[in-house]
Amino acid sequence: MSDKHKTANAEHDNRLPFLKARARGRNPASILPEDHVPRLASAALVPGAKAWFRNACIVGAVMTGVVCCSGESLWLPSIFSENMVLQRDMPAPVWGRAKPGARVAVSLYDRDRKLAAAETTAAPEGGRWRVVLPALPAGGRYSLLIEAAPAGGEEAERRLFSNVLVGEVWLFCGQSNMMHPMNACAEREDAIERRLEFPLIRVAQIGMRNSHQTTEPQDETQGYWGAVKWEDATYLVPRSSSTDIPGSCSAIGYFFARSLSEWLGRNVPVAVIEIGAILPVQAWLDEEVVEAVPELAPLKGRGYPDATCRAFKANIAPLAPYACRGAIYYQGEMNAGAGWTYYHGLKALIASWRKAWSRPDMPFLVVQLPSFISHQAGRTALDMDEASLARFDGENRNHGYIPVREAQLRVSREIPKVGLVVTLDLGEKFDIHPPRKRTVGERLALQARKLAYGDASVVADSPVPRSFRREGARFIVAFDGAAGGLVARGKPRGLEVCNEAGEWRTASAVIKGAELEVWADDVPEPAGVRYAWLGFPE
Repeated sequence: MSDKHKTANAEHDNRLPFLKARARGRNPASILPEDHVPRLASAALVPGAKAWFRNACIVGAVMTGVVCCSGESLWLPSIFSENMVLQRDMPAPVWGRAKPGARVAVSLYDRDRKLAAAETTAAPEGGRWRVVLPALPAGGRYSLLIEAAPAGGEEAERRLFSNVLVGEVWLFCGQSNMMHPMNACAEREDAIERRLEFPLIRVAQIGMRNSHQTTEPQDETQGYWGAVKWEDATYLVPRSSSTDIPGSCSAIGYFFARSLSEWLGRNVPVAVIEIGAILPVQAWLDEEVVEAVPELAPLKGRGYPDATCRAFKANIAPLAPYACRGAIYYQGEMNAGAGWTYYHGLKALIASWRKAWSRPDMPFLVVQLPSFISHQAGRTALDMDEASLARFDGENRNHGYIPVREAQLRVSREIPKVGLVVTLDLGEKFDIHPPRKRTVGERLALQARKLAYGDASVVADSPVPRSFRREGARFIVAFDGAAGGLVARGKPRGLEVCNEAGEWRTASAVIKGAELEVWADDVPEPAGVRYAWLGFPE
């Protein structure tokens, strides 16, 4: 650090002569494409921001999270960095380490006006500290100053993070479909064309590459905040604040943020924190929660990929309790075929994260797995012989996604404040990474509006079976989420009924308002009914 910077920091007082700019956005427009309408969930029923802003610090010195003023003892996790977004209308914890016994002061400034402040003393052993800033309305661009004054009267150490916004923050987590980058999605041109309309969207890409090898809870994960990018896609390589490696953000995360921003009038910052890893659900659980779930006991002590709790220790433990509105989880591919494990694992994951954030009612959105048979690297049915097509037909009928989808539906129905986004209509038969991501993000925004923001006017849920009764040789199925009546494109398809021998037969159906009448001519004594019970239902 130059002598000029050292002098500037030594002479610092409470006046911060910051510049301030306002993002220019068009008036809000409630425009959503027609295909955002939720689809029917698969189920079985068996009786029984260009918004870059320069925030100049004293004498033009800008400090980042990787620079110390004097010494290296003042430390904060990398989630606190330039361009960060703090959650609005909610107390915001800030934490780190300093010299033991140091007096730590955290202040949020708008130019030279202090908006919020909190103080504490670093622990005598280890120097850990934590403060909680009071809830603030949406706004920015601000600067966050952290000062640690050692007990011995030495010069205070400081960090100053500029370009800080206060708005809506959502945590995104999942496998490759959640991480599927903006530059590889089907709607990338639309995103690029409209990018300047949404200057207040921010992204934090974090996550340790070796999450599957982490056996102890970590203090730090990797990554930092930045503006939206959609070039140079890099799975599992988050952007680095020290090397500025660009990485394309999650397409689903971006379109979620864009849709939410439109609904909020485009004047509230919206941020997504992305955590991606190719790991099964059990990797994201808290050890204490796992101990209380006997159904998960067989997984304890196993190695990769079945090891429990490692991604939680690597990425969730160091991130909590960074204030956010809610969490979104899109994963299940690595648990294909293990519906019972996934069912208990997903419930334990929600419990683990709500425990980590000390928020038992934290909104949680789940993306149900899309339709899919087998990944064939760009091949289509036209490229395959009859034997291959027959083999894939068998896989379709006994696909590993089916029990996972059922588990996702059950969890969303059984646990409060959990929303489900159906994507059966957005999958690709021979591509595990369906490119249509905008609709997924927009459906997630609808669920967020309902669960997290109390928007009673929004239709966010797909029609879901509520009850059924048998009348002769037919089942009458009633639905939630179908107040305006059920609608089908052509005749209802994808339905089956079960005979007394447990064999499933293709069924016919007719819509009667908000109910569905289902039957099979060759099943006079039906024992059950199910819908879309295939890997790729058509």
